[in-house]
Amino acid sequence: MSDVTTIDLDIFPGHKVAVCLVREVTNSKELKSEIKEGKFDAAFLSAEMVADKFHLLAAVAKALGAKLSGGMKTKQIHTEIIYALAGSKSIADALNNFGIADDSTDVLVVMLDKGPEDVASVLSNVEGRRAPLAELEGLCNEERLKKLFKVQAHELSLPGSSLSDIAVCRLAVLEST
Repeated sequence: MSDVTTIDLDIFPGHKVAVCLVREVTNSKELKSEIKEGKFDAAFLSAEMVADKFHLLAAVAKALGAKLSGGMKTKQIHTEIIYALAGSKSIADALNNFGIADDSTDVLVVMLDKGPEDVASVLSNVEGRRAPLAELEGLCNEERLKKLFKVQAHELSLPGSSLSDIAVCRLAVLEST
């Protein structure tokens, strides 16, 4: 499955994440309904709300760390990934803003510690065109992400600063505020 990117999580030996970007999705509404019914053991994200792969992997690492330490705020690890991605204290807001919407056309499917058969089974339910993960960066709705993370113009003007860096900082410090 060359359209699926599998990444070993070095910070958590023995754990891996499988990520697939699906473009031109035509059945988002049905998928969202099936997600609510618990049909999938996967996170379905609105790709426009993920700054880049770094932002996504930081959320995966935070969620897995919460699971391994017994500190998850949600009931399922894949929901915890969406919650961590948002850098919000509201699970409902995180799901509404970062999870798949009825009209999502660009979707990231994220699965933790799943084998190729499980990944293929989940992806067989998504109607759309699988795309290289490299296309993710061009999909970000930067204005919406800036608004949700309350990014100030001066933050982006700092040397070497990026929206991804700021988003990751927001999710990293959430528990300390």
